[in-house]
Amino acid sequence: MNYICTWLCADEKGEESIFPQTGQKSSSQSHQNIYWRCLTVFYITSKRFNKNEKHLLFTNVKRLPVVDGRKMNDILSELEVEVIFTDFKYKTPKGYFGMFQNQFYEFSILEHIVQNNNNPDDKYMILDSDCIFLKPAKQLFDEASKQGFLSFEDECTTDLVIHGLSRKNMKSVYEDLLNKEIDEIPGYHLGEFYLCSVKNTRTIFSGFQELWPILMKRFELGLPKFNEEAHTLSYLYYKNGFKASESKTLMKRIWTNPLFYRNVSPSDTKLVVWHLPAEKTFGIAKLYDYFMSQCVNYGFKISDGEYIDYVQRTLGIPSLPVTMKLKYYTLSYYRAIMKRVRKIKLVPKSKPALAH
Repeated sequence: MNYICTWLCADEKGEESIFPQTGQKSSSQSHQNIYWRCLTVFYITSKRFNKNEKHLLFTNVKRLPVVDGRKMNDILSELEVEVIFTDFKYKTPKGYFGMFQNQFYEFSILEHIVQNNNNPDDKYMILDSDCIFLKPAKQLFDEASKQGFLSFEDECTTDLVIHGLSRKNMKSVYEDLLNKEIDEIPGYHLGEFYLCSVKNTRTIFSGFQELWPILMKRFELGLPKFNEEAHTLSYLYYKNGFKASESKTLMKRIWTNPLFYRNVSPSDTKLVVWHLPAEKTFGIAKLYDYFMSQCVNYGFKISDGEYIDYVQRTLGIPSLPVTMKLKYYTLSYYRAIMKRVRKIKLVPKSKPALAH
């Protein structure tokens, strides 16, 4: 059996972390609703192409919310998505790292898999919820069948610092952990994509169980450590000899906002999966509104050709019309201003000076 999964791990009050793409308090329902909308689009786009794969949602939310007047329970049931509740067991302590603290929830997911599936050949593909499908996932699962594993590396330079570590920094940490020198500078695997057999997931999770207390100790000692799941998975892949795919036709992290960074290319239209981290409140939000409208019934009434055309136009891939470019600039500046206003409102007013 092949499984297609995403997840939502909600931060609790007092345990918030920074999510630059939303600019909202991560424990707020408004922030979390952005991700509920994203995962709805994720399953809608996957179900269009992937009829034989089983769809799962992993979450630590015990009672699913009502979003935009509709019960998430009902939406996921209609899309034939099984919801699996699992606690967030691997929480980092205060001060460990300020951003994306819930990314270690992925290891709670891996724990659930190894504890509940005894079929070593079953494969789980776990994607971030801001991914969408353009083609059937069969190509991805077929590629993973070669070694029960598939991953992709970020084409970043060795000096680029990502979430606190560069690849050169990662090399030093690897050498500490492995107690030996390594010749090459390791790659940085994309954390938004995980595809492994149950057999290999057991290997990876077993390695994580050994690694987790070491990371906590390194934090206590003020030593460099892995700050998020991509650092951690990259190390576990390296330790176990799992190599990244060199394919350029399967998936890509696509940055779309021209105000900040845009890496869109014409060949992106041939990919199976787009990861769209800058589109949570832009293009994915528009897709959500369209797919949830009664006239299109989750978009399943339109043909695949119409779907592809609409998705490409809505997200500006591969070409970005001038009108869309202006919208990016206008909305981005507006949100930046409002974010600053919210920060100012949160700063307590100074007490008036006492009269002498």
